Amino acid sequence: MSKEPIRIDLLIIKEENAEKVMKNEIGHIMRKYNVLEYKGPGDELSIDTFYKTLGYACLYKGYGKTIDEIPADELTVSLFREAYPRELFFELERKGYVLEEKYPGIYYVSGSILFPVQIVVISRLNRAMHSSLRILSANADIEDIRKFLEQTENMKTPRERNNIDAVLQASVSANYEIYQKVRRANGMCEALRELMKDEIEQDVARGEARGEMRGRAEGIVDTCCDLGLPEDAILERLQKKLNISLQTAQEYLQTFGKQIVKN
Repeated sequence: MSKEPIRIDLLIIKEENAEKVMKNEIGHIMRKYNVLEYKGPGDELSIDTFYKTLGYACLYKGYGKTIDEIPADELTVSLFREAYPRELFFELERKGYVLEEKYPGIYYVSGSILFPVQIVVISRLNRAMHSSLRILSANADIEDIRKFLEQTENMKTPRERNNIDAVLQASVSANYEIYQKVRRANGMCEALRELMKDEIEQDVARGEARGEMRGRAEGIVDTCCDLGLPEDAILERLQKKLNISLQTAQEYLQTFGKQIVKN
């Protein structure tokens, strides 16, 4: 018995009226039933993972409601990982399998194997064609993020928006600081704006609070300077009236201070 329940990361079933060959390079190998195994940036893609995923495909075929309901020649396997799986490729070649880089970052595995298999190395994919996968990296590139946002800007159907939001949520959680920079840039797409709406509203509120605070600080500094109070007295009053740190009070004094008459 396995330690965990059998669980396929993703299964894609092509609709009957779909085009025979998908336009996306990753989809070129795919047939009617397609088993996908996705490994996160910190996960290992080993020879055991390879055979386990083939096992998932075999089980899926065997679970058909009728005999050969899921034909073996209509089943494919795809494995995804961000980094190049050097040890896995070495083991596959040692066991007699042949690896061909069919497209940048997309390796077909052939030899004595039950189903068509491809291994996708996300970091080596074509940037223009596969930004949606590349931004799932834990070290997403800001250009990949911009490319993805540009490519999805005109996708408006509910299904498309849900898919875009799912990708962005995963990418934002792994690359928070980069997205903070992107969202502050001009022309941020509506999908990202909606996704980070709560944070944007919090920033606006904080900005408004800072503006009010600066106004109060300026008034205190002006009054104190007019009264000829010394610097220490002004700093003390700023801290007390605004409930701020000494450092913040010094910054306000430097910003708004006039010629101070010291004792």
